[in-house]
Amino acid sequence: MSCVWFCWEEPVRGKVQRETILGNRCFNAEVSMSSVTKECKSVCGTVEGRKLVLVDTPGFFDTDLTTEELQQEVIHCLALCSPGPHAFLLVIPIERYTEEQQRTVEMILEMFNKDISNHSILIFSHADKLREESIERFVSRQNQKVQDLVERFGRRFIAFDNTNPTNPEQVSRLLQKVDELLVMNENRHFTNEVTEAMQTAQKIIEERMQAETAERTRKIKEDVKKMADLRRAEFIAAMNQERQETEQKRKFIQGRIGQIQMEIKKAQQNLQRFRASLRMEQENLRTLVEREMKKEIERMEKEEKEKKDLDIWIQEEEQRRLSEGAQKNPLSPDYNKILFMLTMFMMGIGASFAPALLPLLFPAAPAVEAGFAAGLLTNMLAAEGWGFVWVAAGVAKAAVLTRCSIQ
Repeated sequence: MSCVWFCWEEPVRGKVQRETILGNRCFNAEVSMSSVTKECKSVCGTVEGRKLVLVDTPGFFDTDLTTEELQQEVIHCLALCSPGPHAFLLVIPIERYTEEQQRTVEMILEMFNKDISNHSILIFSHADKLREESIERFVSRQNQKVQDLVERFGRRFIAFDNTNPTNPEQVSRLLQKVDELLVMNENRHFTNEVTEAMQTAQKIIEERMQAETAERTRKIKEDVKKMADLRRAEFIAAMNQERQETEQKRKFIQGRIGQIQMEIKKAQQNLQRFRASLRMEQENLRTLVEREMKKEIERMEKEEKEKKDLDIWIQEEEQRRLSEGAQKNPLSPDYNKILFMLTMFMMGIGASFAPALLPLLFPAAPAVEAGFAAGLLTNMLAAEGWGFVWVAAGVAKAAVLTRCSIQ
């Protein structure tokens, strides 16, 4: 991707030249870096199948710029076409070349130690004023200042007609000049002490960002590891507590066995009873031992599963720290629908059996029939609306019949 640096006399003329080169192929994305008083813009586009980056530098012929401001503008523009431009395009109006413009050119050359002369192309704008005269002939009859300017830049110059921006021939001629310049410079970017220092600074910034990212990742892993260790410690403590409780139960049962055995020796008259009790306690001990052996196997399996789950959790927790989310799945109870269906049954074919069914369903009918009817009416009204008032009335009637039947 060729990086071309434009140096304009006025921003409006720079816009015309940029649109002449890129036309409607210009991407709708511009990057800008503002200096103290001026602004650089980087515009990307594709011309004749080639991707171009044009860095617009308005104000280089602005005599109000100080040397320090001009140097700062140069650094800003270089940052927009890192690692360096392939070509510099110096745009000069064809109608005049003033002393102020000549001093600005000298400042630019001095700023780059004249390194840009082998990477530059002169563009004479407003070529429509040449009429039928060629640019070569026009340049040949100019004063010595213009001749020196052309010679200084290797006689690489081209004319642009601002009144005909859709003319593709002048863009093709410019790209041809750029290609010749690239061949001469072996496709190398323009570099000097400024660009090298800028690349070094960018490398330092990138390394610092990588170091900060690595440090952040390390801290996240440390936090997750601490949480995992805490969970592991809590799990082990719970397992130890369970083992201690089991040991206490085992010792208690063993103590009971010993006590029973001593009582057998002391009371021969109760030997049969104590032997039966002893067999029962021994059976309890055997059952407990079998149960605890089974639990121990389950605990070992649970511990292995917890270890695997913990490893998975560590990975998931690291990802969760970067993007957290939660999902909730509400449940919808259907209690009111069941009440409604039961009530319909009671009011339908089961209405005649209501007095007999209610005492079976509600043994304490005298105390609860009124509450039952009221609760049923409330659920029906809340679930189905006032259209079922007649159902509630039927329930009340069933409750009255039930009271009469019970009395």
